[in-house]
Amino acid sequence: MSDTNNQSPADLTGSVDDRTAQLAEIPLQDQSAEWLRRQLASALSAWAEDRTALDIDREARADF
Repeated sequence: MSDTNNQSPADLTGSVDDRTAQLAEIPLQDQSAEWLRRQLASALSAWAEDRTALDIDREARADF
């Protein structure tokens, strides 16, 4: 027996703008603390990956 009212919304995906638009469409009562924490962790992980790629690119262009 599964209660559909206790299911979390799907995880946010895509760019910052995509995630923001998706978040705006989800009713506040459906956004549990656990779900929001998972979305924050996902967004921070994606940001860190992008930042690492930018750092690597910048270091590759540095004159030594």
